[in-house]
Amino acid sequence: MVKLIELTPDEFKKLAKLIYEKTGIHLPDSKATLLGNRLRRRLRELKLDSFGAYYDLLRVEAKYEEELPHFLSAVTTNETYFFRNTNLWNFIQEKWIPEIVETRGKKPKRSVRIWSAASSSGEEAYTSGICLREKLPNFAKWNVSIVGSDISDRVLERARGGVYGEYAVARMPKPLLSKWFTKNEDSYTLKQDVQKLVSFQFHNLRDAMKPGDFDLVFLRNVLMYFDTEMKRQVLKNVSDAVAPGGYLVIGDVDPVRNDKELRAIVAMDYQGPNLYRKPLPVTVGAGEGK
Repeated sequence: MVKLIELTPDEFKKLAKLIYEKTGIHLPDSKATLLGNRLRRRLRELKLDSFGAYYDLLRVEAKYEEELPHFLSAVTTNETYFFRNTNLWNFIQEKWIPEIVETRGKKPKRSVRIWSAASSSGEEAYTSGICLREKLPNFAKWNVSIVGSDISDRVLERARGGVYGEYAVARMPKPLLSKWFTKNEDSYTLKQDVQKLVSFQFHNLRDAMKPGDFDLVFLRNVLMYFDTEMKRQVLKNVSDAVAPGGYLVIGDVDPVRNDKELRAIVAMDYQGPNLYRKPLPVTVGAGEGK
């Protein structure tokens, strides 16, 4: 009988501290059993006889970069699919895009910028592209830029490939699936008309992006992995990246709504479940001061 490799409390603390230092992801003690169960396969594949040996491997910078995607797969849940949360995509298609058209549709230079933070394998970013292709009038006259970012090179490569299984597209409206995907034997390939709208890049949410650069920012299903201090830092970075009048979309588990400190950091107006809008600058009317 093969002896089960146990994750000791000391090994768990070392691994949890390392991943927090590198990514900001917080692993409470309650996740020790789950982490051990998920990592044992990696120990077998790497022919390691203890979690301590795995920790030593992660401390080698070159090995860490190579192993990071596997480690992240063990500590996070990357369940995602096209058009996840119907109400959100209805808002984007029925309200947000018409707002963009109304405010910018007649300008000589028309642009839209979207950021899908912690984009995983790209379904969210690409869903945005499909919505814009469907609902933005005179699409060819617009400069559309969608950025998908993640700290896992492995999921970024998968996103760039644009090939998805049945699960990822199962909730899409059938006409859109037929229009924007090519059916393969056991997968679906997103057409280049949408793929070319999105660029994927490495980005750690602990780091800032260009301030005021995006009209719409998604930060869904990632804050749950951070402790309070890291939530503050991430929310500041992401909020700063939203342009005045732009929207921030928080995941289904929204820690901002009932936390005064986090609300102050976000400094946006609550628009509805998981949705915030950055106020437009206050302009001084004629005759009202200098």
